[in-house]
Amino acid sequence: MPVPSTRLRLLLLAALALLGFLAAALAACGDDEPEQLTIRYMGGFRPQANLPFVAVYVAEDQGFFADEGLTVEISHAATGEHKSLTLSGEIDITTLPASEMMQLRADSDAPFVAVSLFGQRGDFGYVVLEDSGITSPADFADRLIGFKGQVQAEFLAMIHAHDLTTDDFELVSVGFNPVVVVEREIDVYPVFLSNEPDTLTRVMGADIRVFEAADYGVPTLGVVYLVTEEYLEDDQNRERVERFLRATLRAFQFALDDPAAAIESTRKFIPEEADLVHERFILETELANAISPLTDDNGLGWFTTDQFAALQDVLLEYEAMERPIDLDKALDRSFLEQIYSE
Repeated sequence: MPVPSTRLRLLLLAALALLGFLAAALAACGDDEPEQLTIRYMGGFRPQANLPFVAVYVAEDQGFFADEGLTVEISHAATGEHKSLTLSGEIDITTLPASEMMQLRADSDAPFVAVSLFGQRGDFGYVVLEDSGITSPADFADRLIGFKGQVQAEFLAMIHAHDLTTDDFELVSVGFNPVVVVEREIDVYPVFLSNEPDTLTRVMGADIRVFEAADYGVPTLGVVYLVTEEYLEDDQNRERVERFLRATLRAFQFALDDPAAAIESTRKFIPEEADLVHERFILETELANAISPLTDDNGLGWFTTDQFAALQDVLLEYEAMERPIDLDKALDRSFLEQIYSE
C-alpha cells in the first residue's frame, strides 16, 4: 500500500479537524436548546374568542409555545377566582381590564403588574335603538340608563363631556340580557363591544347605535396580561414571562393576518356548541381595538405610562379609585422592549 504524500496527509488532517469542529458546533447548538419551562395561565372568563384568550389558544395549537420551550397549563376562571389565585401564586399569569387592575392595586394593595396591553381602547359601549331619538350622549337626559354592577367612571366622563350629570337621568341596574333595550324597558344599555352588539343585531334583529367613551376624548384601555411583583422577583419566572409573551405576540399577529385560521385554532378550546359566527365577531372587534398608531410604531401589545396615567386621572376624578397608584411598579414594559429589540 503506497504511503500518502505529505500534501495528502495534511489534507486528511485538515478534513479531520473540520469534522471535529462541526461536531463540536453541533454539540454546542444542542447545549443552546432552551430549558423546558412551565407557566400556569388562567383566562379571566369562560373559554371564548376574546383576543387575549385566542393568543394563548393559537400559540398552543400552532406550536408557538413549543418553539419557545414552554409548556402552558391553560385554564379559565368561572367566578373571578383568577385574581385571588394569581395573588396566592397558584396561577402565574392572567387577564384583567386595565382599569380593574389599577383599582385593585389602589383599593386592596394587590401587587399586580401589567406586562402587555391588548385593548388600546376600552371594551365597553352604550347601546340605544336606532329609532330612539338618541343621537348623542347629550340625549341621555331624562332617559332610563342601565348599568351593570357599578356606573363606570368612563361613562361619567363621557356624559360630563356633554354637560350632564347623573342627576339628569335615571339609573337602572340591569342584568346581562340585552332584551331589556329591545323591549324598551330602558333607553341605554351598557355592553361589551365584542359581545352584545352582535347578539342585538344578528340574533335579535335590532337596529342599534353604539356610543363609546373613547370617541368623546375619554381615555379608555382594554385587557392586559398581568403577573405579580413577587413573581417577577425570580429570574426564571421572568424568562417564563418573556417566552409566553413572545409566543402570544406571534399568535396575535397570526390572528391579525388570518382571523379564520385563528378561529379554527380557537375551536379546539371552546365548547363544541359555541356559535362560531359570534366568536368571529368577538375576535374581529377586539383585533380592531388592539391596533393603534402606538402599536403601528412600536409593536403589538405595546403600552405607555402616559396611557395608564390618563386613565388613572379619570378613575380618580370620578371616585372609581381611592388613591393614585405607583405606575412604575404597576407596569413592566421591559419584556416587550426586549422582544422587539431582537
